[in-house]
Amino acid sequence: MKTAAERQCRRLLEQLSRYIDGDLTAVERKAVAAHLRRCPCCRTMADSLKHTVELCHEAGAARLPADVTRRARARIASLLASDRSGRSRT
Repeated sequence: MKTAAERQCRRLLEQLSRYIDGDLTAVERKAVAAHLRRCPCCRTMADSLKHTVELCHEAGAARLPADVTRRARARIASLLASDRSGRSRT
């Protein structure tokens, strides 16, 4: 069973991309920012993701083929669903 801190970190990771993109509500942004101030691991993850997004923006706007995007999103959803149900990841 996961601890409260582990569950908080998991929730943050699920929101991190939306946080960086500015797609959270004010309440959600405030909660994520507070968590990042007190959790060095999540802060490192956020900083890394921000840097990656910046590099992608600098590299240009090449679009992935639709089937690649669809498969990637399906795989991510599958991994998140299996983690929530407690099954091991593949």
